Amino acid sequence: MSSRDLYAVPEMPESTSSGDTEDSMNQTKDQAQGAASTAQEKGQQVADQAKQKASQATDQAKEKASQATVQAQQKADQGMEMLLQQGEQRGGTVASAATATADKLGGASQYLRDKDSAQLLDDLEALVRSKPVESLLVAAGVGFVLSKILR
Repeated sequence: MSSRDLYAVPEMPESTSSGDTEDSMNQTKDQAQGAASTAQEKGQQVADQAKQKASQATDQAKEKASQATVQAQQKADQGMEMLLQQGEQRGGTVASAATATADKLGGASQYLRDKDSAQLLDDLEALVRSKPVESLLVAAGVGFVLSKILR
């Protein structure tokens, strides 16, 4: 072997590396597009599931609010009837006070019958905005009474 052979650069066989590279790039591009499409589909599925659960929660909240409104209306009717009976039995000033209170309860009961939960919330919000101090005092009083009842 001569020194010339030792320092000679080996010849590289001609290849179609540009064609192989293009094929490899196309495959990688196709894989990336497939992965992006799959990720988009999964994201859409998750978003759809979240929308469905939010809709179900909203429906359940509306149903519970509707049930609470019906119960409040029934309690107001019962209170009105009880006050009227008590007033009839006692007569005099007690009867007139009981009748006036029963009329107010009857009006409240009718109000609850006529409105749905969204309208009730809108009315409550408007009342709180127009009379914030009174609303705060009423809320504190209701909280106090409930704390005594629930002990």
